[in-house]
Amino acid sequence: MSGAVWLHFVIALLLAVSSAGAAGTQPDDSSYRELVKRVTSGDISIDFRALRFACLKADNCDPTGDSKDVVAMRRAVQEKQYDKAVKAAEGLIQKGFVNIEAHAICSDAYAALENREKAKFHHDVTSALIRSILSTGDGKTKETAFEVVNVHEEYIIVSVLGFPRPGSQSLIRGKGHSYDLLEVVQPGTGQKIAIYFKIDAFYPMKGL
Repeated sequence: MSGAVWLHFVIALLLAVSSAGAAGTQPDDSSYRELVKRVTSGDISIDFRALRFACLKADNCDPTGDSKDVVAMRRAVQEKQYDKAVKAAEGLIQKGFVNIEAHAICSDAYAALENREKAKFHHDVTSALIRSILSTGDGKTKETAFEVVNVHEEYIIVSVLGFPRPGSQSLIRGKGHSYDLLEVVQPGTGQKIAIYFKIDAFYPMKGL
């Protein structure tokens, strides 16, 4: 093999190895896309916890959405501009199917527009996403903390449990895990209640 041919061979080999390494570090969207496809086809029996975690690994899934889009969605539904609310919410869902608030607003807006089929679909997805969090614990201790994939889910669960927005939020570490501790006030009694969330999915322990 001549020197020139050998050089070209080595360069080609290095490029192939480099490309393979880069491909190996790319996010895997396949699980996320497959689960979304099943849900949108009407299969509400999928593992919604797996869907939420698949979103974190996917390259094209934003579970909370741009703040400007979220504000526009909330404003539209508050002003009873349901067509605008649906458009904004569907846009957020397109960017991140696990956006619980967007599905909830879609359900309400479609119901107001008397589109019962789509209202029910988004209601069912909203409920399934919330159940996938509530089924992970009761939030009363670190050991029984609710498992979430972003902070926005924490606030949603606090609301679902019937509490106002938390007065304080603290990061806690323990036994190789990270937790958010939210303190809320019991309506009517004024009693302070602690709710724990396991946040390893987006705030893992490092170096321990």
